[in-house]
Amino acid sequence: MSFRSYCSTVKLLQQHRLIERLILMRLSSTKTPNSTGSLHSSQEGSDDQSGKMRGWQIHEYGGVEILQLSNNIKIPTITSPNEVCVEVHTASVNPIDVAIMGGYGSTLLNVLRCNTNIEFPLTLGRDFCGVVTRKGMSVREDIQIGDKVWGVVPPHRSGCHAEYVVVDESCISHKPETIDDIEAAGVLYAGLTAWSGLFISGHIGGVLGAVTSQGGGQGKRLCILGASGGVGSIATQIAKAENVKITATCSTDCIQMVKNLGADHVIDYTSDDVIEKFRDLSFDVVLDCAGLGLEYATKVPWKFDQYITFSSPLLRNIDSNGIGIGFFKNIVNLLESNIQSMSKYRGLSKWAYFVPAPQGIEYLTKQVERNKITPVVDSIFDFDATSDAYQRVADGHLRGKVILKIK
Repeated sequence: MSFRSYCSTVKLLQQHRLIERLILMRLSSTKTPNSTGSLHSSQEGSDDQSGKMRGWQIHEYGGVEILQLSNNIKIPTITSPNEVCVEVHTASVNPIDVAIMGGYGSTLLNVLRCNTNIEFPLTLGRDFCGVVTRKGMSVREDIQIGDKVWGVVPPHRSGCHAEYVVVDESCISHKPETIDDIEAAGVLYAGLTAWSGLFISGHIGGVLGAVTSQGGGQGKRLCILGASGGVGSIATQIAKAENVKITATCSTDCIQMVKNLGADHVIDYTSDDVIEKFRDLSFDVVLDCAGLGLEYATKVPWKFDQYITFSSPLLRNIDSNGIGIGFFKNIVNLLESNIQSMSKYRGLSKWAYFVPAPQGIEYLTKQVERNKITPVVDSIFDFDATSDAYQRVADGHLRGKVILKIK
């Protein structure tokens, strides 16, 4: 391995250690919730007077059959002056919900839930659209009771597949008027995942693209694997908005849809010679939205500067081996993948994750308002049929987002 490759792998190791330190900082800074009324604003126009709500919960890990609809869940309370309570009108079901339902990430997520020390019952759901019913006293002035907002729920927090959800103010913003509630529920989780992969991990907009909402990346060459799914479809539209040159993969029946989203060149991944179609193609970034993992980077005769996948073994390794050994295995996996990819292609291999960054929400809001991002909806389910929505996601091969109509 060349000296340049060695330096790059050392840099990746340092980045991984930084992730570990950030998680430990998050654990050490978590405070016991303060439930005193002084944190709360008035509850004008707010929750059901019974103090109860409907919601879908799990009481153990397993398949779709373990989901239970309850009519007697306590409406969540605000425990921080920076939190808001939102009456949920629509929400989406994401692959991460199905994975967490099966126990994925439970070891680390339970550590991050240390302020409550409660694992079950667990309400899933990561992105939503609704109306603010209560707000903490330190919530910014532009968020008022009665405002229509869209938002996301971090994976360790109680989710939004219920009639009410409480989140930090940084996780919401006003819903763009250019889309309806159904469409709004399907943007932020997938959108922030795509935004993070492109701008935080991929650096296509440089430093400012990662720390602000300005975007960037004009003229970059991007390959999106799995461009017809929830994350891939939004990544394609983001790249198009930034004048990035896009090569995308999808199945035969989605080729026209992906072209309409903005891809310049589409490759049918179901074709027998799909690998050969990449021969000698060169990309600044390959973004794996299809769950192919780091292994795929060295199976294709292409050239790339960065191969980025959302299919990380980080949580699986921690689930199997505990936090300490799990982190060590993650470092080993990342180094092994980079030794192979840099030796063969001189390109870096990276993992990317959903990041609930306010600047990412601001970026997505602006792009939706400019009609640069149009949510792609696969299917819509009534709230009482939420288990069917989970099954649709579990079956895979989605063409956009699966949406729940709650109110």
